[in-house]
Amino acid sequence: MKFAPFKIENFFRQHEFSAPYGISQSDAEPLTLDELLGYASPERREQFEKLWLGYTETQGHPELRAGIAGLHEGIGAGDVIEVVPEEGVFLPMNSLLNAGDHVVVMHPSFQSLWEIARATGCELSFWRQRRTDAGWHFDVDELERLIRGDTRMLIINFPHNPTGYLPRRADFERIIELARERNLILFSDEIYRFTEHDERRRLPSACELYERAIVLGGLSKCFGLPGLRVGWLITRDAGLSHELQEMKSYTTICGSAPSEILALIALENWRALTARSLEIVKGNIDYCRDFFGRYRDLFWIAYPDCGTITLAELNDDMPVSEFAEAVVAEQGVMVLPADVMLFEGNYFRLGLGRTSLPHALEPFEQFIIDRFN
Repeated sequence: MKFAPFKIENFFRQHEFSAPYGISQSDAEPLTLDELLGYASPERREQFEKLWLGYTETQGHPELRAGIAGLHEGIGAGDVIEVVPEEGVFLPMNSLLNAGDHVVVMHPSFQSLWEIARATGCELSFWRQRRTDAGWHFDVDELERLIRGDTRMLIINFPHNPTGYLPRRADFERIIELARERNLILFSDEIYRFTEHDERRRLPSACELYERAIVLGGLSKCFGLPGLRVGWLITRDAGLSHELQEMKSYTTICGSAPSEILALIALENWRALTARSLEIVKGNIDYCRDFFGRYRDLFWIAYPDCGTITLAELNDDMPVSEFAEAVVAEQGVMVLPADVMLFEGNYFRLGLGRTSLPHALEPFEQFIIDRFN
Protein backbone atom coordinates (compact mmCIF):
# COMPACT_ATOMS: atom_id res chain seq x y z
CA MET A 1 0.00 0.00 0.00
CA LYS A 2 1.43 3.40 -1.01
CA PHE A 3 0.38 6.57 0.82
CA ALA A 4 0.57 10.08 -0.58
CA PRO A 5 2.87 12.48 1.31
CA PHE A 6 1.28 13.61 4.58
CA LYS A 7 1.38 17.31 3.81
CA ILE A 8 0.48 18.73 7.21
CA GLU A 9 3.00 16.53 9.03
CA ASN A 10 5.68 17.37 6.48
CA PHE A 11 4.97 21.06 7.10
CA PHE A 12 5.23 20.72 10.87
CA ARG A 13 8.35 18.59 10.59
CA GLN A 14 9.93 21.48 8.71
CA HIS A 15 8.75 24.38 10.88
CA GLU A 16 7.25 23.39 14.24
CA PHE A 17 10.49 23.14 16.19
CA SER A 18 12.62 25.56 14.17
CA ALA A 19 10.38 28.63 13.86
CA PRO A 20 10.63 30.83 16.99
CA TYR A 21 6.91 31.61 16.89
CA GLY A 22 3.73 29.87 15.81
CA ILE A 23 0.08 30.85 15.47
CA SER A 24 -1.28 27.60 14.03
CA GLN A 25 -0.79 24.92 16.69
CA SER A 26 -3.82 22.70 17.16
CA ASP A 27 -3.46 21.72 20.81
CA ALA A 28 -4.06 23.49 24.08
CA GLU A 29 -1.05 24.60 26.11
CA PRO A 30 0.81 21.41 27.10
CA LEU A 31 1.48 20.75 30.75
CA THR A 32 4.90 19.99 32.16
CA LEU A 33 5.43 16.67 33.90
CA ASP A 34 5.73 18.48 37.21
CA GLU A 35 2.42 20.27 36.63
CA LEU A 36 0.62 17.04 35.81
CA LEU A 37 2.08 15.22 38.81
CA GLY A 38 0.85 18.10 40.93
CA TYR A 39 -2.68 16.82 40.25
CA ALA A 40 -1.83 13.28 41.38
CA SER A 41 -3.07 11.70 44.57
CA PRO A 42 -0.33 10.32 46.84
CA GLU A 43 -1.29 6.82 45.70
CA ARG A 44 -1.00 7.66 42.01
CA ARG A 45 2.31 9.46 42.59
CA GLU A 46 3.72 6.39 44.29
CA GLN A 47 2.33 4.15 41.55
CA PHE A 48 4.13 6.27 38.94
CA GLU A 49 7.44 6.41 40.80
CA LYS A 50 7.53 2.65 41.52
CA LEU A 51 6.18 1.60 38.14
CA TRP A 52 7.35 -1.69 36.65
CA LEU A 53 8.54 -0.97 33.12
CA GLY A 54 7.45 -4.19 31.49
CA TYR A 55 4.95 -4.83 28.73
CA THR A 56 1.43 -3.59 29.37
CA GLU A 57 -1.95 -5.11 28.56
CA THR A 58 -2.68 -5.05 24.82
CA GLN A 59 -6.14 -3.51 25.18
CA GLY A 60 -4.85 -0.99 27.72
CA HIS A 61 -4.53 -0.65 31.48
CA PRO A 62 -7.84 -1.79 33.04
CA GLU A 63 -8.12 1.30 35.24
CA LEU A 64 -7.34 3.56 32.32
CA ARG A 65 -9.99 1.92 30.14
CA ALA A 66 -12.48 2.28 32.98
CA GLY A 67 -11.59 5.96 33.31
CA ILE A 68 -12.11 6.53 29.60
CA ALA A 69 -15.43 4.68 29.71
CA GLY A 70 -16.42 6.94 32.59
CA LEU A 71 -16.34 9.94 30.27
CA HIS A 72 -19.26 8.37 28.36
CA GLU A 73 -22.80 7.19 29.07
CA GLY A 74 -23.53 3.47 28.73
CA ILE A 75 -19.93 2.51 27.88
CA GLY A 76 -17.93 -0.14 29.74
CA ALA A 77 -14.18 -0.67 30.02
CA GLY A 78 -14.48 -3.65 27.67
CA ASP A 79 -15.64 -1.31 24.89
CA VAL A 80 -12.39 0.69 25.05
CA ILE A 81 -9.09 0.03 23.27
CA GLU A 82 -6.11 2.17 24.21
CA VAL A 83 -4.17 3.41 21.16
CA VAL A 84 -1.69 6.02 20.06
CA PRO A 85 -3.98 8.74 18.60
CA GLU A 86 -2.87 8.42 14.95
CA GLU A 87 -2.95 4.63 15.34
CA GLY A 88 -6.62 5.10 16.17
CA VAL A 89 -7.16 6.26 12.59
CA PHE A 90 -4.88 3.66 11.02
CA LEU A 91 -6.47 0.59 12.65
CA PRO A 92 -10.11 0.99 11.50
CA MET A 93 -9.20 2.10 7.99
CA ASN A 94 -6.88 -0.88 7.49
CA SER A 95 -8.89 -3.58 9.22
CA LEU A 96 -12.43 -2.68 8.13
CA LEU A 97 -12.13 -1.31 4.58
CA ASN A 98 -11.34 -3.07 1.32
CA ALA A 99 -10.64 -1.96 -2.23
CA GLY A 100 -13.86 -0.92 -3.93
CA ASP A 101 -15.70 0.09 -0.74
CA HIS A 102 -17.49 3.43 -0.87
CA VAL A 103 -16.63 5.86 1.93
CA VAL A 104 -18.11 9.28 2.73
CA VAL A 105 -15.84 11.65 4.65
CA MET A 106 -15.97 15.28 5.75
CA HIS A 107 -13.77 17.80 3.98
CA PRO A 108 -11.56 19.45 4.97
CA SER A 109 -10.32 16.97 7.55
CA PHE A 110 -7.11 15.47 8.87
CA GLN A 111 -5.49 13.85 5.85
CA SER A 112 -5.21 10.34 7.27
CA LEU A 113 -8.99 10.21 7.83
CA TRP A 114 -9.39 9.72 4.09
CA GLU A 115 -5.91 9.08 2.66
CA ILE A 116 -5.67 5.57 4.14
CA ALA A 117 -9.04 4.68 2.62
CA ARG A 118 -7.92 6.11 -0.74
CA ALA A 119 -4.68 4.14 -0.64
CA THR A 120 -6.65 0.99 0.18
CA GLY A 121 -8.56 1.45 -3.07
CA CYS A 122 -11.82 2.81 -1.68
CA GLU A 123 -14.04 5.19 -3.62
CA LEU A 124 -14.40 8.46 -1.72
CA SER A 125 -17.18 11.04 -1.63
CA PHE A 126 -16.44 14.28 0.23
CA TRP A 127 -19.01 16.00 2.42
CA ARG A 128 -17.78 19.57 2.01
CA GLN A 129 -18.14 22.47 4.39
CA ARG A 130 -19.86 25.66 3.25
CA ARG A 131 -19.11 29.20 4.33
CA THR A 132 -22.09 31.27 5.47
CA ASP A 133 -22.52 34.73 6.94
CA ALA A 134 -22.47 33.10 10.38
CA GLY A 135 -19.35 31.04 9.72
CA TRP A 136 -18.99 27.43 8.60
CA HIS A 137 -21.68 24.81 8.06
CA PHE A 138 -22.12 21.17 6.97
CA ASP A 139 -25.48 20.49 5.31
CA VAL A 140 -26.97 17.14 6.40
CA ASP A 141 -29.23 17.09 3.32
CA GLU A 142 -26.07 17.09 1.22
CA LEU A 143 -24.66 14.25 3.29
CA GLU A 144 -27.78 12.17 2.70
CA ARG A 145 -27.38 12.62 -1.06
CA LEU A 146 -23.78 11.38 -0.89
CA ILE A 147 -24.62 8.09 0.86
CA ARG A 148 -25.20 5.25 -1.60
CA GLY A 149 -26.48 1.72 -1.40
CA ASP A 150 -22.92 0.39 -1.40
CA THR A 151 -21.52 2.87 1.15
CA ARG A 152 -19.64 1.02 3.90
CA MET A 153 -18.26 3.76 6.15
CA LEU A 154 -19.13 7.33 7.09
CA ILE A 155 -16.30 9.38 8.64
CA ILE A 156 -17.19 12.44 10.71
CA ASN A 157 -15.28 14.84 12.94
CA PHE A 158 -17.05 17.00 15.53
CA PRO A 159 -15.91 19.38 16.92
CA HIS A 160 -14.48 19.94 13.47
CA ASN A 161 -10.83 20.35 12.61
CA PRO A 162 -10.00 22.98 11.35
CA THR A 163 -13.08 25.21 11.84
CA GLY A 164 -14.40 24.30 15.31
CA TYR A 165 -17.84 23.71 13.79
CA LEU A 166 -20.32 21.77 15.92
CA PRO A 167 -23.75 20.80 14.56
CA ARG A 168 -26.98 21.23 16.44
CA ARG A 169 -27.99 18.12 18.36
CA ALA A 170 -30.92 17.48 16.01
CA ASP A 171 -28.58 17.47 13.02
CA PHE A 172 -26.13 15.18 14.81
CA GLU A 173 -28.88 12.73 15.69
CA ARG A 174 -30.00 12.78 12.05
CA ILE A 175 -26.46 11.83 11.00
CA ILE A 176 -26.61 8.91 13.43
CA GLU A 177 -29.94 7.80 11.97
CA LEU A 178 -28.57 7.95 8.42
CA ALA A 179 -25.81 5.58 9.51
CA ARG A 180 -28.19 3.28 11.39
CA GLU A 181 -30.73 3.05 8.54
CA ARG A 182 -27.99 1.87 6.19
CA ASN A 183 -26.03 -0.20 8.72
CA LEU A 184 -22.91 1.85 8.06
CA ILE A 185 -19.75 1.79 10.12
CA LEU A 186 -19.63 5.29 11.59
CA PHE A 187 -16.10 6.46 12.40
CA SER A 188 -16.37 9.52 14.63
CA ASP A 189 -13.22 11.52 15.31
CA GLU A 190 -13.99 13.18 18.66
CA ILE A 191 -10.46 14.20 19.55
CA TYR A 192 -11.67 17.77 20.23
CA ARG A 193 -14.60 16.72 22.41
CA PHE A 194 -14.64 18.51 25.79
CA THR A 195 -13.48 21.77 24.17
CA GLU A 196 -17.02 23.16 23.93
CA HIS A 197 -16.90 26.77 25.10
CA ASP A 198 -20.35 26.25 26.58
CA GLU A 199 -20.71 22.77 28.09
CA ARG A 200 -24.42 22.78 27.35
CA ARG A 201 -23.56 22.47 23.64
CA ARG A 202 -21.65 19.23 24.11
CA LEU A 203 -23.03 16.47 21.90
CA PRO A 204 -23.38 12.86 23.00
CA SER A 205 -20.55 10.67 21.83
CA ALA A 206 -21.47 8.69 18.72
CA CYS A 207 -20.68 5.45 20.58
CA GLU A 208 -23.42 6.28 23.08
CA LEU A 209 -26.06 6.53 20.34
CA TYR A 210 -25.06 3.90 17.78
CA GLU A 211 -23.71 0.41 18.32
CA ARG A 212 -21.72 0.36 15.04
CA ALA A 213 -19.94 3.62 15.78
CA ILE A 214 -16.20 3.67 16.37
CA VAL A 215 -15.11 6.73 18.33
CA LEU A 216 -11.60 8.17 18.39
CA GLY A 217 -10.62 10.21 21.45
CA GLY A 218 -7.46 11.17 23.22
CA LEU A 219 -5.50 13.46 25.49
CA SER A 220 -3.67 15.46 22.82
CA LYS A 221 -5.91 18.49 22.38
CA CYS A 222 -8.06 19.89 25.20
CA PHE A 223 -6.20 17.94 27.90
CA GLY A 224 -2.89 19.54 26.94
CA LEU A 225 -1.00 16.23 26.92
CA PRO A 226 0.00 15.40 23.33
CA GLY A 227 3.38 14.10 24.48
CA LEU A 228 1.81 11.19 26.36
CA ARG A 229 0.63 9.76 23.00
CA VAL A 230 -2.48 8.29 24.67
CA GLY A 231 -5.71 7.92 22.74
CA TRP A 232 -8.57 5.46 22.53
CA LEU A 233 -11.06 3.76 20.29
CA ILE A 234 -14.52 2.93 21.61
CA THR A 235 -17.10 0.64 20.04
CA ARG A 236 -19.93 -1.45 21.42
CA ASP A 237 -19.75 -3.79 18.42
CA ALA A 238 -17.81 -6.88 19.56
CA GLY A 239 -17.01 -7.92 15.99
CA LEU A 240 -15.56 -4.54 15.09
CA SER A 241 -13.60 -4.45 18.35
CA HIS A 242 -12.08 -7.86 17.59
CA GLU A 243 -10.93 -6.71 14.15
CA LEU A 244 -9.35 -3.57 15.63
CA GLN A 245 -7.48 -5.53 18.28
CA GLU A 246 -6.24 -8.03 15.70
CA MET A 247 -4.77 -5.18 13.63
CA LYS A 248 -3.26 -3.56 16.75
CA SER A 249 -1.06 -6.64 17.12
CA TYR A 250 0.74 -5.43 13.96
CA THR A 251 1.25 -1.84 15.16
CA THR A 252 2.01 -0.78 18.75
CA ILE A 253 0.86 -4.04 20.40
CA CYS A 254 0.57 -2.27 23.75
CA GLY A 255 0.90 1.15 25.32
CA SER A 256 3.63 2.92 27.28
CA ALA A 257 3.52 2.03 30.98
CA PRO A 258 4.51 5.53 32.26
CA SER A 259 2.07 7.22 29.87
CA GLU A 260 -0.78 5.02 31.10
CA ILE A 261 -0.33 6.11 34.72
CA LEU A 262 0.08 9.75 33.74
CA ALA A 263 -3.08 9.41 31.64
CA LEU A 264 -4.91 8.03 34.67
CA ILE A 265 -3.89 11.13 36.64
CA ALA A 266 -5.22 13.29 33.82
CA LEU A 267 -8.56 11.48 33.60
CA GLU A 268 -9.04 11.69 37.35
CA ASN A 269 -8.66 15.47 37.01
CA TRP A 270 -10.17 15.94 33.55
CA ARG A 271 -12.50 18.76 34.52
CA ALA A 272 -9.64 20.85 35.93
CA LEU A 273 -7.46 20.20 32.87
CA THR A 274 -10.16 21.04 30.33
CA ALA A 275 -11.16 24.15 32.31
CA ARG A 276 -7.52 25.27 32.17
CA SER A 277 -7.46 24.81 28.40
CA LEU A 278 -10.76 26.59 27.84
CA GLU A 279 -9.62 29.56 29.91
CA ILE A 280 -6.62 29.93 27.59
CA VAL A 281 -8.75 29.56 24.44
CA LYS A 282 -11.36 32.08 25.55
CA GLY A 283 -8.67 34.58 26.53
CA ASN A 284 -7.01 34.19 23.15
CA ILE A 285 -10.31 34.66 21.31
CA ASP A 286 -10.83 37.95 23.14
CA TYR A 287 -7.27 38.98 22.27
CA CYS A 288 -7.70 37.99 18.60
CA ARG A 289 -10.98 39.84 18.25
CA ASP A 290 -9.12 43.00 19.20
CA PHE A 291 -5.97 42.17 17.19
CA PHE A 292 -7.62 41.16 13.91
CA GLY A 293 -10.26 43.82 14.42
CA ARG A 294 -7.51 46.31 13.58
CA TYR A 295 -7.15 44.63 10.17
CA ARG A 296 -10.75 43.94 9.17
CA ASP A 297 -10.08 44.61 5.50
CA LEU A 298 -7.19 42.13 5.42
CA PHE A 299 -8.58 39.17 7.39
CA TRP A 300 -11.91 37.34 7.79
CA ILE A 301 -12.29 35.04 10.80
CA ALA A 302 -15.23 33.05 12.19
CA TYR A 303 -14.47 32.39 15.84
CA PRO A 304 -15.47 28.90 16.97
CA ASP A 305 -17.91 27.83 19.69
CA CYS A 306 -15.71 24.85 20.48
CA GLY A 307 -12.25 23.55 19.81
CA THR A 308 -8.84 25.19 19.86
CA ILE A 309 -8.55 26.19 16.18
CA THR A 310 -10.33 28.02 13.40
CA LEU A 311 -9.75 29.21 9.83
CA ALA A 312 -8.82 32.75 8.92
CA GLU A 313 -8.98 34.15 5.38
CA LEU A 314 -6.33 36.44 3.92
CA ASN A 315 -8.21 39.00 1.80
CA ASP A 316 -5.40 39.85 -0.57
CA ASP A 317 -4.07 38.91 -3.99
CA MET A 318 -1.05 37.31 -2.31
CA PRO A 319 -1.62 33.52 -2.19
CA VAL A 320 -1.74 32.35 1.41
CA SER A 321 1.00 29.78 0.73
CA GLU A 322 3.29 32.62 -0.34
CA PHE A 323 2.15 34.63 2.70
CA ALA A 324 3.08 31.74 5.00
CA GLU A 325 6.50 31.29 3.40
CA ALA A 326 7.25 35.00 3.73
CA VAL A 327 6.14 35.43 7.33
CA VAL A 328 8.22 32.50 8.60
CA ALA A 329 11.25 33.64 6.57
CA GLU A 330 11.04 37.30 7.61
CA GLN A 331 9.62 37.13 11.14
CA GLY A 332 10.00 33.50 12.21
CA VAL A 333 6.24 32.97 12.58
CA MET A 334 4.85 29.58 11.55
CA VAL A 335 1.48 29.91 9.76
CA LEU A 336 -0.28 26.83 8.37
CA PRO A 337 -1.78 27.59 4.91
CA ALA A 338 -4.90 25.96 3.50
CA ASP A 339 -3.13 24.05 0.76
CA VAL A 340 -1.24 22.04 3.38
CA MET A 341 -4.65 21.05 4.77
CA LEU A 342 -5.67 20.17 1.18
CA PHE A 343 -8.37 22.83 1.33
CA GLU A 344 -9.09 25.40 -1.37
CA GLY A 345 -9.15 29.10 -0.66
CA ASN A 346 -6.85 31.76 0.75
CA TYR A 347 -7.15 30.50 4.32
CA PHE A 348 -4.76 29.67 7.13
CA ARG A 349 -5.27 27.89 10.45
CA LEU A 350 -5.33 29.98 13.60
CA GLY A 351 -4.50 28.11 16.81
CA LEU A 352 -6.18 29.49 19.91
CA GLY A 353 -4.92 27.12 22.60
CA ARG A 354 -1.39 28.30 23.35
CA THR A 355 -0.45 30.92 25.96
CA SER A 356 2.25 32.11 23.56
CA LEU A 357 -0.24 33.29 20.91
CA PRO A 358 -0.33 36.99 21.91
CA HIS A 359 3.48 37.06 21.93
CA ALA A 360 3.63 35.36 18.51
CA LEU A 361 1.21 37.91 17.06
CA GLU A 362 3.73 40.70 17.72
CA PRO A 363 6.17 39.72 14.93
CA PHE A 364 3.15 38.64 12.85
CA GLU A 365 1.83 42.19 13.13
CA GLN A 366 5.21 43.59 12.17
CA PHE A 367 5.05 41.54 8.99
CA ILE A 368 1.57 42.96 8.25
CA ILE A 369 2.83 46.50 8.76
CA ASP A 370 5.88 45.93 6.57
CA ARG A 371 3.98 44.25 3.73
CA PHE A 372 0.47 45.74 3.69
CA ASN A 373 0.58 49.22 5.19
